[in-house]
Amino acid sequence: MTARFSVLVAFSLLILSGCGNEEGNSGPGEISDSAPQMIQLSIVGTIGVELGDSNYVLGSVQQIDHDLDGNILVLDRSACCVRVYSPMGEFIRQISNEGSGPGELLNPMSMTVVGDGRVFVESPFSGGMHAFTTEGEWLGLVTPFTNNPPMNTIGADSNVYVAIRLQVLPDESGNLQVSTFIGRYEETEEPVVKYWEYEFPFDPNDLTALLMNTVMGHTFTADRAGNVFIAELTSEEYIVQGFRADGELFLEIEKDVESVAKTPEEIHDEETYVIAYLESIGASGVVLDFDPNPYRNTISEIEVDGEDRIWVRRGTAVEPVFDVYNFSGEKLFTASVPEAGDDSALWEFNIDEQGIIAYSINPELFQEIYILELPE
Repeated sequence: MTARFSVLVAFSLLILSGCGNEEGNSGPGEISDSAPQMIQLSIVGTIGVELGDSNYVLGSVQQIDHDLDGNILVLDRSACCVRVYSPMGEFIRQISNEGSGPGELLNPMSMTVVGDGRVFVESPFSGGMHAFTTEGEWLGLVTPFTNNPPMNTIGADSNVYVAIRLQVLPDESGNLQVSTFIGRYEETEEPVVKYWEYEFPFDPNDLTALLMNTVMGHTFTADRAGNVFIAELTSEEYIVQGFRADGELFLEIEKDVESVAKTPEEIHDEETYVIAYLESIGASGVVLDFDPNPYRNTISEIEVDGEDRIWVRRGTAVEPVFDVYNFSGEKLFTASVPEAGDDSALWEFNIDEQGIIAYSINPELFQEIYILELPE
């Protein structure tokens, strides 16, 4: 379970329209890059077809997750529903549909399964955070959110989710400030714990600063015990922090990583994708001038599985490569996906206690969900 790039870019609309090579060290606080083994993840199945059965034709995948039985849940933003598939990809049912009636969704922004098994779907245009059973029964609104809702919900323990939220508020001088934070929500309008927060002046014409200082600034995930793991999306340092549910810092992983420049094609593709995505979800009246970082982030994604292992995806590698650590900060192994295609730099993963799934945020032909597994 982790923070999704496409979800985070989508979240910026609610603010905008509303106003290489590595070298390990073993010094203090740093983790040696040596590891017992390199393993390879295998793709054992896919979900999605270009044409055919409508239950397998995916529109705009916004987020993926597992339920507590291991079924695969796919939030399709364009279809305004959650599709449920078996662990091997067989269609089971659809949860919700497009509309403004009870339990219906409009432009849903995120989806997750919380620790008690309920499916939470964030749809601010149809009232806020909706709750469903995995059988598809609507249980009502958990919390009403219409403006600046918490986004990229990541299920944790019990009824809890972790999310990022942005608020634009005036300071004492009347100047607008952006307040952004990652917090723990217990079916509440405000977080009961904040694990990270930052404030800066609001400039609606500076899209780059807005995205880099907020929704494109961090990646995070949570496990079923309520532990939260956060990393800054930066090209300058490789740091992962682990927090207990109550906000206590219990883990820091640091590693020296050489800077790797993006190719001109990568920079162009990133700029084109971000602007096209914002336009596709209705950004208007905003100067969409995005200037990507010329260097790759050291970390691009964090996941945590059911065996207390933290999967840290290297941002410096185009293909999916993960450094995998235990909760003591010891590196256990490195994992890669040799079968990944040319678009694998744009894959987003969900790794949790039920398994490993992935999808491309900008597929070349049609949308697919990839089902992966560790070797025996």
